[in-house]
Amino acid sequence: MASTSGKPETPYERKSEMRQTVDNQAGAADSSDHQARKKTRMVELKNATLPEELIQSEIFPRLAAKYILRCRLVCKSWNSLLSTPAFVNSHLTYQLHNNSDENDRIIARTMYGFYEQVDINSHTDSIRVRTVPCASNTLFGSIDGLIAMVSTQGKRLCLWNLAIGQIKLFDFPPLDGHYAGGFCWDHVHNDYKVLMFCYDPMLSPARRICMYSTNSATWASLCIPQNLVFPSMSPCPSTIVKGTPYWTTYLKPLTLPGQKCSILKFVPEINELRILPDFDPLKFRVNIFDIANIKDCLVGMAYKLNEHGGTNTMVDMYCLDDEDSNSGIWSKMYSIGPVYLDSHQWPSQAFRNGGEILIRGPSDPFAFYDPETKEIKRIAGTTSPSTSLTDLGRQCYSYTPSLVRVRGMESLQNFSTKGELKPVAFFTRNFP
Repeated sequence: MASTSGKPETPYERKSEMRQTVDNQAGAADSSDHQARKKTRMVELKNATLPEELIQSEIFPRLAAKYILRCRLVCKSWNSLLSTPAFVNSHLTYQLHNNSDENDRIIARTMYGFYEQVDINSHTDSIRVRTVPCASNTLFGSIDGLIAMVSTQGKRLCLWNLAIGQIKLFDFPPLDGHYAGGFCWDHVHNDYKVLMFCYDPMLSPARRICMYSTNSATWASLCIPQNLVFPSMSPCPSTIVKGTPYWTTYLKPLTLPGQKCSILKFVPEINELRILPDFDPLKFRVNIFDIANIKDCLVGMAYKLNEHGGTNTMVDMYCLDDEDSNSGIWSKMYSIGPVYLDSHQWPSQAFRNGGEILIRGPSDPFAFYDPETKEIKRIAGTTSPSTSLTDLGRQCYSYTPSLVRVRGMESLQNFSTKGELKPVAFFTRNFP
């Protein structure tokens, strides 16, 4: 082969040219091998799957309830897996112990125009949902994503899982009289129970409790011991802690000499009603006392209002050292504030994980007091209804979306088909 200069190639030049040719061929082969290896890796990644056990135990329980519902539509095997009681329980356990704001919400009854509604409040926003029309007068509890409501006019009760769009309607027990509601969870038998107190405040204290078991779908009657006498109480629990409902006397200034605030609780595992040690307002120099669920503990909130109007008030937080003993003592833990409070604006409930106190008042936006920043932050898009302080103050509970169902629950669409829910449209705008 002639050189570019027209002179014969030397042995050295021929050797260099051969080496270059070999190198070019080797480079082309390497490039081809690289492309082949890359293509192989892409195929492997495309076909790669996570271990089924990892998906079931670590990924699915972390998903919000709305995403689990979508996953159930992927295939039959996923639908079967994600519908088992074992998975529903593991998902609930993770959601309750996950401290994210998404799982720490407060549900409160509201009323706008002629429609009963509930607000699902987070730290940043609120979702308004139309309630079940035939059982929607009173919100009296929320446990594990189940919402308990009652219609005193229609004498019907409702357990409603808003996240999965299923409800259970059932009638009052066949008794006459005045009824107060309670909602609880028996963790021993995994049984959600509804309580109705046979109570006529004009005649005598309640002497009987009617208890509905969701496991058996039947009512049972429990007698209240003769030596257990308790004062008039709110028709709704003041708060619910770990499935146990607590009631206090009506929220009002405790100004009468010697008057104490009594607290009642129902122990669902043994179906027993108990009165806790009284809180003595005179001893602590306060005239308002109420209770809340803070970090899954019963906490008392005590403060003193000025007789001539609202003022910046310090709210003292108390814990009860022994609920199971008559000798238990309320001990002060810390104080929050100052917070502007009056007879129309008061601390109502608390976010369960962080302990931020919800501040409510008729016709005012919901707000919460952050004990870390000592600031009151309003929740966008909320307005409390113009109603009585007693009704408004009680219908407010911790709420965590879940997949929990109880016996006899049906889809809302089924009830619409039957004609029971036609008057009202249901919606869950951007529900978490």
